[in-house]
Amino acid sequence: MKRLMPIALSLVAAAASATPLLAKDAPGLQVGKLTCAVTEKTSFIVGSTATLGCNYQPATGGAVQYYTGTIKDYGIDIGSIDNATLIWGVLAPSADMQPGALEGTYGGVTAGASLGAGLEANALVGGLDKSIALNPLSIQGETGTNITLGVSKLTLKLIN
Repeated sequence: MKRLMPIALSLVAAAASATPLLAKDAPGLQVGKLTCAVTEKTSFIVGSTATLGCNYQPATGGAVQYYTGTIKDYGIDIGSIDNATLIWGVLAPSADMQPGALEGTYGGVTAGASLGAGLEANALVGGLDKSIALNPLSIQGETGTNITLGVSKLTLKLIN
């Protein structure tokens, strides 16, 4: 695992820089921040599924919106995670987003590694007409022993 750490960290950087390529149709106006805590994760050698509790804070200072979500990673996913938080900058074509605008399905790339403490990045595009990009604002902080490389599918649903 220690020999794979430099490779995985390079892949994390690649995933973090991939969002502009994935979001070529989104003009890139940062409209807020999405923070998700992993509440449950099941890993398989060829992927994983995690349940998320998320909050979206608009950049305009509007009311916080709460979402539930699931993220499925397909590719290499070996090990276990005890604790993880993901933080994305939300990019959209307009700053005037209605509550629930983040609902939908997103897809993109993921890469990461942890040995005790670690890093993971998910660069995702989707939501309303696939016009919203989730740019890794802060790399995922996690604890455990894990290596991940593949594609991710995130589904968000507004909590009323």
